Amino acid sequence: MNCPCQSGETYENCCGRFISHQTRAENARQLMRSRFTAHVLKDTAYLSETWHPDYRPPSLQLEDRVQWIRLDIINFCEQGETAEVEFEALFIEGDRVDALHEKSRFVLEQGHWFYTNGEMLEATRKPWKPGRNSRCPCGSGLKFKRCCAK
Repeated sequence: MNCPCQSGETYENCCGRFISHQTRAENARQLMRSRFTAHVLKDTAYLSETWHPDYRPPSLQLEDRVQWIRLDIINFCEQGETAEVEFEALFIEGDRVDALHEKSRFVLEQGHWFYTNGEMLEATRKPWKPGRNSRCPCGSGLKFKRCCAK
Protein backbone atom coordinates (compact mmCIF):
# COMPACT_ATOMS: atom_id res chain seq x y z
CA MET A 1 0.00 0.00 0.00
CA ASN A 2 1.34 3.45 -0.91
CA CYS A 3 1.53 5.85 1.98
CA PRO A 4 -1.44 8.23 2.15
CA CYS A 5 0.95 11.19 2.59
CA GLN A 6 2.00 10.80 -1.10
CA SER A 7 5.70 10.48 -0.31
CA GLY A 8 6.02 7.78 -2.97
CA GLU A 9 7.05 5.24 -0.32
CA THR A 10 5.07 2.32 1.01
CA TYR A 11 3.07 2.91 4.17
CA GLU A 12 5.37 0.56 6.12
CA ASN A 13 8.53 2.43 5.05
CA CYS A 14 7.02 5.87 5.54
CA CYS A 15 4.38 6.93 8.07
CA GLY A 16 3.56 3.40 9.21
CA ARG A 17 6.85 3.12 11.10
CA PHE A 18 5.98 6.23 13.14
CA ILE A 19 2.31 5.39 13.71
CA SER A 20 3.23 1.84 14.82
CA HIS A 21 5.93 3.27 17.15
CA GLN A 22 8.81 1.44 15.44
CA THR A 23 10.72 4.72 15.34
CA ARG A 24 10.20 8.43 16.00
CA ALA A 25 9.83 11.17 13.43
CA GLU A 26 13.25 12.74 12.89
CA ASN A 27 11.83 16.15 12.03
CA ALA A 28 8.59 18.11 11.98
CA ARG A 29 7.99 17.41 8.28
CA GLN A 30 7.93 13.65 8.94
CA LEU A 31 5.63 14.23 11.90
CA MET A 32 3.33 16.39 9.75
CA ARG A 33 3.15 13.66 7.11
CA SER A 34 2.44 10.98 9.71
CA ARG A 35 -0.25 13.14 11.35
CA PHE A 36 -1.92 13.61 7.95
CA THR A 37 -1.83 9.84 7.47
CA ALA A 38 -3.33 9.39 10.95
CA HIS A 39 -6.18 11.68 9.86
CA VAL A 40 -6.69 9.52 6.76
CA LEU A 41 -6.74 6.40 8.97
CA LYS A 42 -8.80 8.15 11.68
CA ASP A 43 -6.17 7.21 14.28
CA THR A 44 -7.06 9.59 17.12
CA ALA A 45 -4.65 7.88 19.52
CA TYR A 46 -1.61 8.77 17.37
CA LEU A 47 -2.90 12.30 16.81
CA SER A 48 -3.27 12.80 20.57
CA GLU A 49 0.14 11.30 21.34
CA THR A 50 1.86 13.64 18.88
CA TRP A 51 -0.01 16.76 20.05
CA HIS A 52 1.93 18.66 22.71
CA PRO A 53 0.19 18.24 26.09
CA ASP A 54 0.02 22.03 26.63
CA TYR A 55 -2.03 22.41 23.44
CA ARG A 56 -3.85 19.08 23.15
CA PRO A 57 -7.65 19.21 23.43
CA PRO A 58 -9.21 17.05 26.14
CA SER A 59 -10.82 14.83 23.50
CA LEU A 60 -10.48 14.47 19.78
CA GLN A 61 -13.38 13.71 17.44
CA LEU A 62 -12.75 13.24 13.72
CA GLU A 63 -15.53 13.84 11.24
CA ASP A 64 -16.64 10.59 9.58
CA ARG A 65 -17.95 12.51 6.58
CA VAL A 66 -14.51 14.02 5.83
CA GLN A 67 -12.15 11.96 3.67
CA TRP A 68 -8.58 13.31 3.45
CA ILE A 69 -7.08 12.60 0.03
CA ARG A 70 -3.92 14.65 -0.61
CA LEU A 71 -1.16 16.44 1.28
CA ASP A 72 1.06 19.08 -0.29
CA ILE A 73 3.94 20.39 1.83
CA ILE A 74 4.48 23.99 0.73
CA ASN A 75 7.24 25.07 3.08
CA PHE A 76 9.30 23.60 5.92
CA CYS A 77 11.46 25.62 8.29
CA GLU A 78 13.29 24.14 11.27
CA GLN A 79 15.21 26.30 13.74
CA GLY A 80 16.71 24.30 16.57
CA GLU A 81 13.91 22.90 18.70
CA THR A 82 11.06 24.60 16.84
CA ALA A 83 9.72 24.16 13.34
CA GLU A 84 6.96 25.29 11.01
CA VAL A 85 5.37 23.26 8.24
CA GLU A 86 3.09 25.01 5.79
CA PHE A 87 0.80 22.61 3.99
CA GLU A 88 -2.37 22.33 2.01
CA ALA A 89 -4.50 19.21 2.40
CA LEU A 90 -7.34 18.24 0.11
CA PHE A 91 -10.42 16.54 1.46
CA ILE A 92 -13.79 15.33 0.26
CA GLU A 93 -16.90 16.27 2.17
CA GLY A 94 -20.12 15.15 0.57
CA ASP A 95 -19.73 15.57 -3.17
CA ARG A 96 -17.26 18.46 -3.00
CA VAL A 97 -13.48 18.67 -2.83
CA ASP A 98 -12.07 21.37 -0.57
CA ALA A 99 -8.69 22.36 0.87
CA LEU A 100 -7.25 23.21 4.26
CA HIS A 101 -4.21 25.50 4.23
CA GLU A 102 -2.30 25.81 7.49
CA LYS A 103 1.05 26.83 8.88
CA SER A 104 1.61 24.30 11.68
CA ARG A 105 4.04 24.81 14.54
CA PHE A 106 6.06 22.06 16.19
CA VAL A 107 8.42 21.75 19.13
CA LEU A 108 11.13 19.21 19.96
CA GLU A 109 11.12 18.00 23.57
CA GLN A 110 13.21 15.14 24.96
CA GLY A 111 13.89 13.80 21.47
CA HIS A 112 10.22 13.85 20.38
CA TRP A 113 8.60 16.23 17.92
CA PHE A 114 5.13 17.47 18.89
CA TYR A 115 2.51 19.49 17.05
CA THR A 116 1.54 22.58 19.07
CA ASN A 117 -0.86 24.69 17.03
CA GLY A 118 -1.40 26.19 13.63
CA GLU A 119 -2.40 29.30 11.78
CA MET A 120 -5.15 28.86 9.22
CA LEU A 121 -4.39 30.47 5.86
CA GLU A 122 -6.54 31.07 2.81
CA ALA A 123 -6.60 27.96 0.65
CA THR A 124 -5.16 28.36 -2.83
CA ARG A 125 -7.71 25.88 -4.17
CA LYS A 126 -11.37 26.79 -4.10
CA PRO A 127 -14.05 24.19 -3.30
CA TRP A 128 -15.23 22.32 -6.38
CA LYS A 129 -17.47 19.49 -7.41
CA PRO A 130 -15.67 17.00 -9.68
CA GLY A 131 -17.36 16.31 -13.00
CA ARG A 132 -18.20 12.90 -14.38
CA ASN A 133 -14.79 12.36 -16.01
CA SER A 134 -12.60 14.54 -13.78
CA ARG A 135 -9.18 13.25 -12.76
CA CYS A 136 -8.90 12.51 -9.06
CA PRO A 137 -7.25 15.35 -7.12
CA CYS A 138 -5.32 12.83 -5.01
CA GLY A 139 -2.84 12.53 -7.88
CA SER A 140 -3.45 8.87 -8.72
CA GLY A 141 -4.13 9.63 -12.38
CA LEU A 142 -7.45 7.77 -12.17
CA LYS A 143 -10.88 9.25 -12.72
CA PHE A 144 -12.35 10.66 -9.51
CA LYS A 145 -15.37 8.31 -9.65
CA ARG A 146 -13.04 5.27 -9.78
CA CYS A 147 -10.68 6.49 -7.08
CA CYS A 148 -11.46 8.61 -4.02
CA ALA A 149 -15.18 8.99 -4.82
CA LYS A 150 -15.74 5.26 -4.15
